[in-house]
Amino acid sequence: MIQSFGLLFVICNVQIGIGVFGFQRYIAREAGHDAWIAVLLAGMFCHFSGWLIVSVLRRYESADLYGIHQDLFGRWVGGGLSILMMLYYVIVTVTILRTYIEAVQSWIFPEFPTWLLAFVLLFLSWYAGISGLRVIVGVCFIGFFVMFAFSTLYYNPIQFAQWNRLLPIGEATPYQLFNGAVAMGFTLSGFEIVSFLYPYLNDKDKSQKYMQISLLLTNILYLFVILVTTIFFSQDQLLRTVWSSLNMLKIVKYPFLERIEVLAMGVWMFAVVPGIIILTWVISRGLRRLFNFPHKKVLIVFSIFIYVVTLVFHNREQIDMLNSLISKAALFISFVYPLFLYVTVAVVWWWRQHKPKKGEDELA
Repeated sequence: MIQSFGLLFVICNVQIGIGVFGFQRYIAREAGHDAWIAVLLAGMFCHFSGWLIVSVLRRYESADLYGIHQDLFGRWVGGGLSILMMLYYVIVTVTILRTYIEAVQSWIFPEFPTWLLAFVLLFLSWYAGISGLRVIVGVCFIGFFVMFAFSTLYYNPIQFAQWNRLLPIGEATPYQLFNGAVAMGFTLSGFEIVSFLYPYLNDKDKSQKYMQISLLLTNILYLFVILVTTIFFSQDQLLRTVWSSLNMLKIVKYPFLERIEVLAMGVWMFAVVPGIIILTWVISRGLRRLFNFPHKKVLIVFSIFIYVVTLVFHNREQIDMLNSLISKAALFISFVYPLFLYVTVAVVWWWRQHKPKKGEDELA
């Protein structure tokens, strides 16, 4: 069991991963220099969706999403939905892992073998995953402070900013802002992971509060990064830059340290690995619930499977295709499905409370 306070670290680590280094280009492509408004709008959707998720969980007290599926839709349909959810998290894990490896190969070691780095990252994830949820939260705690400590480095690009690049505010149409918020969906997704952690919370009554605080911290960080990026790059530069956040760090220099973006890319492993750990834990937890498979053995099997799938993707085009594919699924899983589930649970619970009992039918 863990305290609800731990949600701060887990959710932030799942939401803030490798995507923070290059999400700006996709938002600016849709909303232009009003991209920061689209990020703000996407953050509001996050808070609403997070409230829906915790509200559903509170009705069940100690059930996770796998148990809710079986209660609402039965053993077979509910089990099928849970398997689809696990398959989604497998693809998300592969996407995070392969994108980070590509970033390392682009910025630090171009000839570094993909198979070796994937093995190291998955071995670390497996080792932490078999140690229990408290260890996982502890790793997320380290990643949390790594992420927010490195965000202070963006003070340097602000010194060279051109603030007039934010003007005119509101030039993008509502349709463009909405498309920008949709493009932000995959970057902000992952907070629905609370659906699987909820049974392990000691103080469940505080889960909503810490859920919203963690989402607020994530949204503030992304809003800060997109604002700095907008006032640092011109629109043409931003649309041509793949790793915008890393490019801004090139100007950060100290007398005792240069090329700090290379250091950031290496240390950022402490922010990427916790996300992989928690996702693989959710997958193994689901297989244990549905098929009663041993947790440790399942974790090994799925780590090997994810490792093999990761090696299938070789170039930037394939990785972009993978990111585009999973971003559409993330929108549904993180924003559409919680609303559907909330309405379904409300209807089912109302029907159960108001349906006539067997004795009342016979009396009538």
